[in-house]
Amino acid sequence: MFINLWWYILHIKIFKAIVMINNMLFNEKISVIAPANNEEDVVEEFVKKTYETFRKYQLKGEIVVVDDGSTDKTLEILKRLQEEIRILRIISYKRNKGLTYAFTKGIKNSKYDYIVFLPSDLESNPLEDIPKLLGGINEGYDMVIGYRDKKKRGGLIKTISSNLFNLITSIFFKGKFKDVGWVKAFKKEIYYNIEVLRSDWHRFLVILAANEGYRIKEIKTNFYPRRKGRSHFGRFGIGRAYGGLIDLIVIKFLISFSKKPMRIFGILGGVSIFLGFIVSLYVIYLDIMLGSIVERVPLILLGVLLILTGFNLFSLGFLAELIVSINERKEIKN
Repeated sequence: MFINLWWYILHIKIFKAIVMINNMLFNEKISVIAPANNEEDVVEEFVKKTYETFRKYQLKGEIVVVDDGSTDKTLEILKRLQEEIRILRIISYKRNKGLTYAFTKGIKNSKYDYIVFLPSDLESNPLEDIPKLLGGINEGYDMVIGYRDKKKRGGLIKTISSNLFNLITSIFFKGKFKDVGWVKAFKKEIYYNIEVLRSDWHRFLVILAANEGYRIKEIKTNFYPRRKGRSHFGRFGIGRAYGGLIDLIVIKFLISFSKKPMRIFGILGGVSIFLGFIVSLYVIYLDIMLGSIVERVPLILLGVLLILTGFNLFSLGFLAELIVSINERKEIKN
């Protein structure tokens, strides 16, 4: 009996080990994309760790480092490494344009259908995170995102603003995500099936993907404070948090009303017409009670203006609905 139990436990352990190994192995070719801005102190170690990950887990693909207008020796180091590491590709431009531009540039110039997005500053360890992220893709998810410990996301202000941003994101949108602005792996098709990302909108790729119905998994990853320099990935201060909040509102508006624009135009138009009628009724009341409305001309104009504005908003809503309907028909035909 004890021997049978021991064999049963052994078989379970072997089965778990096989599953774990299969999750680690990834047969599709991948593009690891990493923005770099003035990372001369760490970029070499990052590239070598990423290359070591490719060799250790028998991965196929490329390492794409986007030199985002570095003014130090980052580009020089990358060119030297490129002579040793054949799968390393460099994208470079002279002026710093930010993470979203680097993210977009990397994807558009990548060769393969699966993207892994990492920082080059070693706040993420490629040896740990790439296998974790690809393991989730192996399970059938369209996107896998890492999340950091809430208490280990950098300085106090960055931690508070980042946690607040993620909280608001979970309130505004379906699906509660712990950390939308961190490492991720996903199918390249997601990027092309979503609206073009504006400045600083790389953080919202997860939200937009969830809205389109893609399957998303979260996994916990380690966060390592920078040894040198200043973080450029996921940097979040008070000013940027405010900008992020405005962007969230814009995206919420686009997602909520892009399919049914009459909802917003109809509500605004209805409110405007209602207020116009209230003002007009008030003017009529004054005319009956006081017998003169000469001094109330501004109120009359206001009432008329509100009513006309309301009807114009309704007209815009119908026009927008027509455009959406035409686009949906085109999508169905395609």
